[in-house]
Amino acid sequence: MTCLHTPLSQRTPTMPTPSEPLTLSALYIYPVKSAGGISLSTSAVGPRGLIHDRRWMVVDASGRLVTQREETRLKLVDVSLEESGLRLGAPQMPSLSVPFEPQGQLLTADLWGQMLPSVSVSPECAAWLSRYLGGQFELVYMPDETQRFQPDDRPYSSQLSFVDGSPFNLISAASLADLNAQLARPVSAADLRPNFVISGGAAYQEDFWRRIRIGAVGFEVVETCARCSVINVTKEAQMSAEPLRTLARTRRRGQDVPFGQNMVQDAPLTGRTGRLDVGDKLEVLEIADTPTPIYH
Repeated sequence: MTCLHTPLSQRTPTMPTPSEPLTLSALYIYPVKSAGGISLSTSAVGPRGLIHDRRWMVVDASGRLVTQREETRLKLVDVSLEESGLRLGAPQMPSLSVPFEPQGQLLTADLWGQMLPSVSVSPECAAWLSRYLGGQFELVYMPDETQRFQPDDRPYSSQLSFVDGSPFNLISAASLADLNAQLARPVSAADLRPNFVISGGAAYQEDFWRRIRIGAVGFEVVETCARCSVINVTKEAQMSAEPLRTLARTRRRGQDVPFGQNMVQDAPLTGRTGRLDVGDKLEVLEIADTPTPIYH
């Protein structure tokens, strides 16, 4: 594992101090990994992160994770919350209901080589995805019994859903505005798939945060988010070169392209609960003089 501390570009301020109030201006969950997100005004926090965030995942015939890298049309899968579960929609497809706790067949899903006990949602859901994507696909659910934690060699720990590595991701509106000022085709916050969007302050000041509190919930900022090609998928579900190309030019750190921060709740594993509301104040509790590292 290598911690990269290569200096950022000259566009990035050094250890900025927030000069104006910081607030939580947007809150997102992504119940189906790599499908559409849901904008919320409030959300409960549980042991794995925001409730319902990435508890479902699309897999192929071998049980391996499928993302927008391989199937860009997942970008167009709309997900909404209902009283008893999710509702999925997609172009030229009927809507489909998905229960919060499916009772389907037990199977093993492959998430980046990690084999995780999962539950198949239903044959109807598998048929829906297979018809839409054009192949053999299935939607699986991570039950509460599945215990997945961050690797032992990380300097922090947290229980996880089907997220890649951390339960929470944060970006700032100022950083997004700086990025969009360099792009011919602006991207939205949702295109970058954060859980939290923070308004106020200077661009990239979040690179130096180590501990923060949003409302009454404390967080440890544990890793800068190294971006991949998923953020290049356009609203029309086409793979493009931007914004990753511009980020690689202006923000590269070693072989990585950073934007945003990954976080864990700053509480014992058995006490990771709470509630967040759009409009909550963000307080910076600890700040460093070097950017948060990227781990491999």
